Amino acid sequence: MFSNFLAFGADQAGKTSGYTGMAVTLIIWGAIFYLFLIRPNKKKQKKHAEMIDALQPGKDVITAGGIKGEVVSVSDQYIVIRVDKGVRLTFTKDSIRKVL
Repeated sequence: MFSNFLAFGADQAGKTSGYTGMAVTLIIWGAIFYLFLIRPNKKKQKKHAEMIDALQPGKDVITAGGIKGEVVSVSDQYIVIRVDKGVRLTFTKDSIRKVL
């Protein structure tokens, strides 16, 4: 029985394992995933954060819900938007989608 293990080890000594091929495949898929999904999303998030940081009173904006208004005040987390005379709405900064 021990001789069977020795013979099997001798047969497998010259062959490469399937793990290297699998590792290369995983690395390639990881690179593709990064290039097509993660990197563009990070760029989009960075651009949105820069837009939010540049908001000032007097700018016209559109919210995620489609409400258009003029920025009245900006705080650390919230933005107050004037929609009509006497109508002011408070939104979180993340809900602003576009600056006009």
